[in-house]
Amino acid sequence: MKIIDICENFSALGCLKQYYEKNNIKNYTIFALEMHLSIGDIKNNHLGFLEKLYQKYYDYNYTYNYNDILKEISNNITNHTVIRIWSSKKNDDDYMLLLFLCNFLKDRINTINIVFSSDYNELQYSINFLDYKKVNDVLKYEKKLSKDEIETYAKKWNKLVEINSELRTLENGEVKSKKYSDYYNIILSILKERKSCKIANLIGECMVKNVLNDARDFVYLYLIDQLIDLNKIKIIEKGAKHFVDTIALTENKMEEKKYEYNNI
Repeated sequence: MKIIDICENFSALGCLKQYYEKNNIKNYTIFALEMHLSIGDIKNNHLGFLEKLYQKYYDYNYTYNYNDILKEISNNITNHTVIRIWSSKKNDDDYMLLLFLCNFLKDRINTINIVFSSDYNELQYSINFLDYKKVNDVLKYEKKLSKDEIETYAKKWNKLVEINSELRTLENGEVKSKKYSDYYNIILSILKERKSCKIANLIGECMVKNVLNDARDFVYLYLIDQLIDLNKIKIIEKGAKHFVDTIALTENKMEEKKYEYNNI
């Protein structure tokens, strides 16, 4: 039996790789599919969306082509291969990758296993920052998906593609399709409490409050930039990089009551 591990990003890959190497496990195969499926167009050209995003915020070309990784995964599948997906019921991108892979793999392989890090510990939103020594404990929650489960996950993915919303997030275990504007008032209300701060600090507070579950920093930056473009937020002092620009609410007393923030 050959096991292929698939996780959502390179931090998780590093954790699994360290676990295998420290336990002297040979001939392991791990793939990271960092697709950021919780944000942007997933129907037409998601890779192009990510390329523009990375160029804008990190000032380098996004050369990682997950389509090449998908081809490599397919080429590594044999009759005795088991795909093991590392996911979470708390992390949007982890869970979205599970749905995507079930749709991608359902006609390519017979056995798909799933490991939800959140089953091990509900506060373990992902294995991104898991101590490699705990991997064996998380593996105790591995389970084989039935054909019906795989098909159900695949159908959920295809429904999301059909809707093709701007954002996708987990709420009470279910994926909800969202608009960017659904989070504007929350972000504005947090900034209102601080009066002014660096963009990085606002992003940090949004992440602490789990406004978008375990979303990456650039997702929040993307939303903040939209609010700047809408003249709801203004830059009052430029920093060395955009992340450290100092920002504040644009003065508009007639609008202030709209930005009350409750029940985070």
